[in-house]
Amino acid sequence: MNSRYNLLFIIFSIIVFSSCVENTIDETGTVNSQDYLIAENIFNDINRLVEDAFIDNGENKSCPKYNIMNVDTSNQDTIIVDFGDGNPDECLSYGKERKGKLIITYTGKFIDSLSVITTTFDQYYVNNNLVQGTSIITNNGKNEIGNINFTIEVISASIIGTGKINYNSNKNREWLNGFTTFNDPLDDIYSVSGSANGNSSNGQNFNVNITQKLYVNLSCLFENTCAITSGEVELNPNGYSKRIINYGDSICDCNYSVTLNDNEYLLVTD
Repeated sequence: MNSRYNLLFIIFSIIVFSSCVENTIDETGTVNSQDYLIAENIFNDINRLVEDAFIDNGENKSCPKYNIMNVDTSNQDTIIVDFGDGNPDECLSYGKERKGKLIITYTGKFIDSLSVITTTFDQYYVNNNLVQGTSIITNNGKNEIGNINFTIEVISASIIGTGKINYNSNKNREWLNGFTTFNDPLDDIYSVSGSANGNSSNGQNFNVNITQKLYVNLSCLFENTCAITSGEVELNPNGYSKRIINYGDSICDCNYSVTLNDNEYLLVTD
């Protein structure tokens, strides 16, 4: 009888120990933060591509190609941004390999007040990640201090690479600099506020709130693929302690820090 109880005790101890180890890994890990940064980077990049579609129709570009359809100012129109099928090589844009299409429908130009620009995806890949979902940019016109601001929603998005990230967001972007030089986007500076939520590649749900406005400086694209230079977000994985993601001190790099339970972890994205 004692041997039976001993065996049950050992089995119970193994289960408890395994559970504690798993919780420790989840509690101290940065997978959720890394996956959020990947999703954020990809959809910020898509916003840049959408804005580009209204600057240049691509007649002098080999990649991507722009196909403007249903040009009628009285109704919704469409732009298809085609990055090709990846053969012989993926299309390079802003330092990233791409293939597939962005399908952009719009009620007005990017800089037109009250215009609504909706983007969906047709077998669109960036750096071998399949991107799905819907992005909606609404031009709200000028705010009380005279800056144009946009509501940017990402709805039911997924990013499928080595794992799958699900992502939704609702953010406000205020145009601080560069509006008067619309055809030269690399002098643009924005501030961003808002929230996001999703499910990371490890299957864990998370919620995100921007606690200090993010500042986006597109001149950074001369140097790398990351344009957010400062700000903080609070990321809360379901059932675990919050993480604070800090974007740095106005430097153009892809280096961020994550603070969890007074411990700081460094992350590098691209």
